[in-house]
Amino acid sequence: MKNLYLFFGEEKFLIEQQVEKIKRKIVEEHLEQVNYIVLDGKNVSSDEIINAVVTVPMMQDEKLVVVRDAVIFESGKSRAVGNYDMEKLLDCIENMPKYTYLVFTCLKADRRKKIFKLVQKKGVVHEFSAPSLNAKAKWIVERASLYKKKIDMSCARILAQYTQDLFQTDSELKKLVSYVKDNTQIQKDDLEAIFSKSLENTIFEMMDYIGEKMPSKAIGVFNNLLDQGEKSILILFMISKHITNLILVKSMQDMEFNEIKERTGLHPFVLRKALHQSKKFSQNELKEAAKLCQQLDIDLKRGRIDEKSGIEFLITKISI
Repeated sequence: MKNLYLFFGEEKFLIEQQVEKIKRKIVEEHLEQVNYIVLDGKNVSSDEIINAVVTVPMMQDEKLVVVRDAVIFESGKSRAVGNYDMEKLLDCIENMPKYTYLVFTCLKADRRKKIFKLVQKKGVVHEFSAPSLNAKAKWIVERASLYKKKIDMSCARILAQYTQDLFQTDSELKKLVSYVKDNTQIQKDDLEAIFSKSLENTIFEMMDYIGEKMPSKAIGVFNNLLDQGEKSILILFMISKHITNLILVKSMQDMEFNEIKERTGLHPFVLRKALHQSKKFSQNELKEAAKLCQQLDIDLKRGRIDEKSGIEFLITKISI
């Protein structure tokens, strides 16, 4: 096993998993406080790294030093904050004591830099780039099995598409595991239930602005969702689902509330809001909006239009 590593790339989750594996092999659990040193690579000095590397471990033969967000590997970043002597650090790495395991992590790494070439020569360099949709879906299936659950590839692809990095994916998967309780299989309905809870109120707010013919405010809500990390494709799915519910509710507006609730299966709170909101639209307006959602979904899948621009155009179109 090498004692020098550089892990870089977009997938911090996989990087942290690798660091954790090394830690379990090297550091005894009850000695983590003294033999597991984590340094902030954005603010650390070369002397701090060197001191951490050369200091002997306590009560065991080996120690682990991790420098997270090591900006010294990035293009144009020749130093971190504070006094920094690159040649001194390179010499330390070149002659590192055998009792120390040193791991650097960062988002990007410039392969032309001396420090990159040195780590590559003496240790292990591994890039953890964002996985493809299929690779991410396979990871979800395997991850679900660790939680004693099953999820088929079609559902895993939906989850993969609606999440960003693996930290978020794992977080959403844990929510699903908790949601299905004793059921071993995660279904598409479970995915929809989890995703809709966090977005439902915001979609109602957006549709209120659309009903009031205020497209700029509706687009503002949409952009806020993007800023919060929501996926455009998920927002479109929720808008489309919401419009379908409004069409259904509006067609039953002359019925008793309990009968509508029984037929639609909507939560009473959601149903009341939907009944109130449906009055802001004619049935033809809602049906036209549903058609526009379907067409946009097709255009996005065929790559005819940018996701953000397409949804902003949709919001504007159904607000007029």
